[in-house]
Amino acid sequence: MGMLEILWPVFAVVAIYAVLGWTLALLIGLRGLWAAAAAPVFATTVIGIATTVAGWLGIRWSPLPAIVLGAIIAIALVIVRRITGAHEIVRFPRRLRWWTLGVLAATAIAIGWFVFRVVGSADAISQSFDNIFHLNAIRYIVDTGTASPLEIGQMASPGGGVPFYPSAWHATAALVVQLTGVSIPAAINAMSLTTAAIIWPAGALLLARTLLGSTPSVMIGAGIVAASVPAFPLLPMDYGVLYPYQLALALLPATLAATASLLGIGRYARRIAPGWWALVIIGAVPGLALAHPGGFVAWLALSVPMIVVFAARLWRTAPSTRRRVLIIAGSVVFAGVGVVLLKVLRPPLASRLWPTEAGLGEAIGKALSVQLFYPGAAWLVGIAVLAGLFWVVRERSAETIVAAAMWAVGAGLFVVSIALTWGSLRDALTGSWYNNWQRLAALFAVALVPLAALGIARTADAVADALRRRRAPDGLRLVLGLAASVLALIAFQSQAVPRAVDWAASTYDEDADALLLTDDETALLERLDDIVPEDAVVAGSAYTGAGLAYAIADRKVLMPHALMDISPELKLINAHLADADTMPAVCDAIDALGVEYVLDFGTLEVHEHEVHPLPGVQDLEDSSAVRLVDSEGDARLYEVTACGLG
Repeated sequence: MGMLEILWPVFAVVAIYAVLGWTLALLIGLRGLWAAAAAPVFATTVIGIATTVAGWLGIRWSPLPAIVLGAIIAIALVIVRRITGAHEIVRFPRRLRWWTLGVLAATAIAIGWFVFRVVGSADAISQSFDNIFHLNAIRYIVDTGTASPLEIGQMASPGGGVPFYPSAWHATAALVVQLTGVSIPAAINAMSLTTAAIIWPAGALLLARTLLGSTPSVMIGAGIVAASVPAFPLLPMDYGVLYPYQLALALLPATLAATASLLGIGRYARRIAPGWWALVIIGAVPGLALAHPGGFVAWLALSVPMIVVFAARLWRTAPSTRRRVLIIAGSVVFAGVGVVLLKVLRPPLASRLWPTEAGLGEAIGKALSVQLFYPGAAWLVGIAVLAGLFWVVRERSAETIVAAAMWAVGAGLFVVSIALTWGSLRDALTGSWYNNWQRLAALFAVALVPLAALGIARTADAVADALRRRRAPDGLRLVLGLAASVLALIAFQSQAVPRAVDWAASTYDEDADALLLTDDETALLERLDDIVPEDAVVAGSAYTGAGLAYAIADRKVLMPHALMDISPELKLINAHLADADTMPAVCDAIDALGVEYVLDFGTLEVHEHEVHPLPGVQDLEDSSAVRLVDSEGDARLYEVTACGLG
């Protein structure tokens, strides 16, 4: 399946976000870029809540629950507007519409091109550990109709050991599969492409314009930076793989822009009443949390500078000591709630034991040079950040100070996660992101966009002013500006992006050395549904990719994930299915779990240097309990013949 064939599921993803989110954005009073950037986060909120409600009511997941909930919210907004008589509309200047569309298109093409190069094929999969769960979770939703974040964990933990798992991304991908009929890998890649090339640039431009003003130079600067730091949006679809986290971070800038506007920060903060900005945030925050809690905590962290500026403004204008006491009390409450949330939203300790990777000096150097995860440093982005700091000092406006403080928060969290050796402090600050510096690298790439865009925009404006003073013709200045923009995009992307793309593309290679599914294993899985009956259960090691028979071939498996509850029956099969002819207890387990086939993908595991031997379902060539029915290279499918099944 070539990459051009991914356009159909991409269209489906965009349509889902438009139907569920764009309408709500328009009813709230958002237009243009505001509506485009807010629509995906509103839609994610609708999808996330609809999955939960559908689970409570016992309704199968499909487009219907999301559409019904979206319609109910839309009707409520119409009623509120009529009761309040509100007619406020927020949009950026119409004269800049074509600039906006042009920058969005150029940024989308640049990012889309390197996503294409990384993925390579619409049906390619990330050969990574977490993708075992992501692929099978989508199949689980389509198969069972269960998409609630309170229930989806039952796929790997039927006993309820995973009481909550953010499922909005998986539920959206399942809708794509249901609406288009494409394969699960194709739906995932369509989600990644839409998130990286459409949602992320729209949000990045919106946040930059909200803080820095609606000028062509700001839009161009934000677009260049958004496409030039591969730590986002590329890293989450390479490392992990962290698809839900990628979606959450892509939705983050629009939520931050609304937060700034609610607090009176930004050029367009008062275009609609504060109550409507609060409604925008209420509509956005659940989507962040249900896409991935790391996105919600990122919103808390990056909104701190906005809260501080807001409190400082109130302090300066407070008419009495009593009002200032209230400001202090409110700030203490906000800080206390934030600390509690940081503690509550941390994953279990066993998941937070990621080690540091660099010394403090090296970490600061990485942050300043924007060398985040990948070998190449985005030096020009680092220079743009330094230029931005110069303009912050020069302008000293609330908006530019917020841009600089957001960069400082992102840089600080990155440095702490990768270098701080004081374990308790490190865990307190970055435990919500598993103390995993790769996740903080992606967040830092989001946080630096406004400041770097400021550096590019104000420097470009200064050059344009110099040309104007020299009485250069308007047409010449426009041509020079466009040429400089194109050259800047090429120059910025020529640094870190090419090496990162080559690095990440290896994660999607499907060949004889692939760690999750080799080309032979994929070929066998793709014809499995012609051999294995629909009601049969397939045994095999999830660590070797055998469990992906569920996602790829729509056949139930014993191990849909490597990290799952192991029942006594499953443990017995994994250890002794090969000996079923001589162990009656194994036959009881086989009968209880309905096992009829076994996939043997050898012993090479997704984590190459780890070994989880399962002797009952591996190296079955000499076992009299099974019969070989199909093979492709070293990948083998066996039918269980013991226990009266043969």
